Amino acid sequence: MLLLEHTPRFDLADATLLAEKLYGLRATALPLPSERDQNFLLETESKERFVLKIANELEDRLLLEAQNEALAHLAHNVSICPRLLATIAGKELAEVTSPSGAYNFVRLVTYLPGTPLAKIESHSPGLLRDLGRRIAQVDRALSSFDHPAIHRDFHWDMMKCLRVVRDCAPLIEDRELHSLVEKLAARFERDVLPRLPTLRLSAIHNDANDYNVLVGGDDNGNQRVVGLIDFGDMVYGLTIVDLAVAIAYAILDKSDPSPQRRMSLRATRRNMRSLRRKSQSYFGWSVCGFA
Repeated sequence: MLLLEHTPRFDLADATLLAEKLYGLRATALPLPSERDQNFLLETESKERFVLKIANELEDRLLLEAQNEALAHLAHNVSICPRLLATIAGKELAEVTSPSGAYNFVRLVTYLPGTPLAKIESHSPGLLRDLGRRIAQVDRALSSFDHPAIHRDFHWDMMKCLRVVRDCAPLIEDRELHSLVEKLAARFERDVLPRLPTLRLSAIHNDANDYNVLVGGDDNGNQRVVGLIDFGDMVYGLTIVDLAVAIAYAILDKSDPSPQRRMSLRATRRNMRSLRRKSQSYFGWSVCGFA
């Protein structure tokens, strides 16, 4: 993947320097996980925490601006997404030169405390209900947001999933798995693809995976979703996809996912009232596409 060849290579000293120079923050820095960008956890002497985000060298400025505007839009409607902070100069998007001489865009957002869903061994029914409720809240808020940059040809756009499956299926060496994928793709092409244009489209987060969903509370039935991070895969696409992605990851690696799925779906359906009935009827296919 070309993007991964252009991942930023800033060290901790670079991060602390950028924090002070751009944002006036004297802080320590620790690395945070990221696939194609670079993130640092900043902590000041007063224990305030922020996330310094350094974008991939190939990242499009307009797409980053779309993400910034989406975060600002969501700040008026939901409480589980990071807040964007401006530089000393009042810029929401700064540009810096990397040690290799490349140009990178830099942003600072608030830190959301919580544990990634992937690290939570047991998902309580209350947590799964809250997951459906929170994702639905974000989708309702994003339904009134749009930006030209999210109307893009994107590998992870569910509308393009059949093309991606067809391109990648020949790489599957396991014959049984390859046959299963081909059968599902054929059914999708026959039963779902012709009807996709009738389903609701909107701006979506598009990546509510189990590392982008943060959980708070305790293990005594008080678990709740406290964060949804990383808007890098935003796209204008099928509204049902956000809930589908969240559920696909909630049942990932479960020995018997059906109880988890049923609990999630019950919560999800109660929060899908704004979706057209047609979208609800193809919801299972969306989960399958990301599972």
